[in-house]
Amino acid sequence: MEINFAKLKMLLEGEWKGEGMSKFPTIEDTQYTEVCIFSPDEDKDSIHYSQKTLYKNNTEKNGKTVFWDTGFILLKENKIVWVSAQVGGRTETYVMESYSEGETTKIIFNSTHIDNDPKTIRAQRILNISKSELNYELNMSTHQAPEFQNHLFASLRKSNTKTYIL
Repeated sequence: MEINFAKLKMLLEGEWKGEGMSKFPTIEDTQYTEVCIFSPDEDKDSIHYSQKTLYKNNTEKNGKTVFWDTGFILLKENKIVWVSAQVGGRTETYVMESYSEGETTKIIFNSTHIDNDPKTIRAQRILNISKSELNYELNMSTHQAPEFQNHLFASLRKSNTKTYIL
């Protein structure tokens, strides 16, 4: 698996907006809206990202935060690593395990470390990226639901707005 980090920066850069679905045996299924911003650093092999989701349902939670995640995708010791810190205190480290190009680029990151969350056993992020669309999945297993399965999936479209994170 060989990938040019500059190409990854170009693929992800920008603001992505759309909708998704959250489901898992231990939670109530819900739809959500999302904004995800990837801001590549021009001087380093790193990409800062911020992902925020809001409930999209017919409850009192509608429009309120479901999830907020921030961190970096970076080149470290010849590996592409995704480091995440979440609003609930959970931190995760993933390593890119697969990268394939075609009509869309498919990237798979598998967790190597999860902290501040004794429930989760394993997690995986799968990105399918085209010029203007990013579809992703988050799969996981927990002690309460040990079968490895889908937890989140979303379809985001690239916004024409150029957004910078400092």
